[in-house]
Amino acid sequence: MHSQLPNDTLHINFGTSSLGSDVIQALRFNTSSEFDSINSVLRINPNEEFQLTVVNNDTVDHNLGILPLDAFGPTISHLSSQVIAILQSTSERGMVLGASMMLRVGYDDLQHFEWNLNEWDTLRTEIAASQMPVDFAAPYEPRQFTINDRVFPNTLEDSTAYVAVDLNQEVYISIVNHGYMEQVLHFHGFHIEMIQSSYHNERVGWMKDTVPLRSGECVIVKLVANQPGVYPVHAHNLIAVTNAGFYPGGMITQINVTE
Repeated sequence: MHSQLPNDTLHINFGTSSLGSDVIQALRFNTSSEFDSINSVLRINPNEEFQLTVVNNDTVDHNLGILPLDAFGPTISHLSSQVIAILQSTSERGMVLGASMMLRVGYDDLQHFEWNLNEWDTLRTEIAASQMPVDFAAPYEPRQFTINDRVFPNTLEDSTAYVAVDLNQEVYISIVNHGYMEQVLHFHGFHIEMIQSSYHNERVGWMKDTVPLRSGECVIVKLVANQPGVYPVHAHNLIAVTNAGFYPGGMITQINVTE
């Protein structure tokens, strides 16, 4: 499991990630100094005091930030509430190359799955990797779309993205949009309950089969697996379910409910 954190140390590592037909240069939060193309997930218990050390193995400086900005107040120690947020490098290079991870506090009373959404413009990643300034006014043309830094069908090999559950089991799914694009996820077979949203508190308690996510938005939903079968979950934007334009790919995973 790439997302397990044996201690409170993270490393910012530079390397390459193979996504479909593309090999992109990438920055990732890993639990060791060895580059892994999958960002870690930091899980913390409520009321747990901890000290987080971040080791920068990149060749440039990075500043760290948390989204949403009010998720933890002035400190992230002695957390008493259940919350989901993004820990990221706020430097241009860090944001473009994907140094962005989920930070989850609590929500351990049910089985939990985690979906980190992102998209990748290979030209932008090449520019950022070369330490040149990125022209954000230029056309944005992402070629690859990922869940947990993987494209479909590789998402089905990820136990945190592929939802395999027993009939009538209740589970949480934490979803974070780390990319620059807005995304809309559509669930086949189920309506999910909105438990938390960093941008849309008015939606908490809604039962929906489609979940829109703004750039930087964090949501938690609850799914009750009340019917057996295999059901897709996918982005509702055609380009986001392709790998460099080839369908099917990108942001697709599945819910597999067995009796």
